Amino acid sequence: MDGSDDGKLWLPGHALNCYEGNPALRDWLLTPGLLTQRIKESAGAGYRMTLVAARDEGAAGHVREIEMGCDDDLWMFAQTRVPRPTLAAHPWLATLGTTTLGEALQAHGRVTRSDFDFAKLHDDSPVIARALERAPGTPPPLWVRRSTFRVDGLPLLLQEVFLPRIGAATG
Repeated sequence: MDGSDDGKLWLPGHALNCYEGNPALRDWLLTPGLLTQRIKESAGAGYRMTLVAARDEGAAGHVREIEMGCDDDLWMFAQTRVPRPTLAAHPWLATLGTTTLGEALQAHGRVTRSDFDFAKLHDDSPVIARALERAPGTPPPLWVRRSTFRVDGLPLLLQEVFLPRIGAATG
């Protein structure tokens, strides 16, 4: 799928111990299932999710970008790419608004998810460049976790960028 940084070195989760020495960050990266739930629980009353963009990219399909964090701290930037055939079969994927992707897919039912892949990417990566627009002053490289969801067998790609303050207590 377009924009997935397929030319980069993507690692399976079991390899993270060799590449990420910070156990707290590694724990966030390896969060099973929905990252949204963990962010909500960790942020408490300060939880926020913002829809950054939702745009049609013609033949490439639909792109949706969100950010999550706690109060004024940005913890995560996520980009979802829905190819045109998936969007044609499931147009509701372009109208999620402020509902998180995970929550919408959980409600849908017939959904599978691939294993996670991980990469530490620089600002030459399109998803990192977009995340840095939202979090200026954040030094790359940044960890990205990606997975492919299949809705009734049709794919969509989710890339989650972990920003340095993920999980940080606010005061």
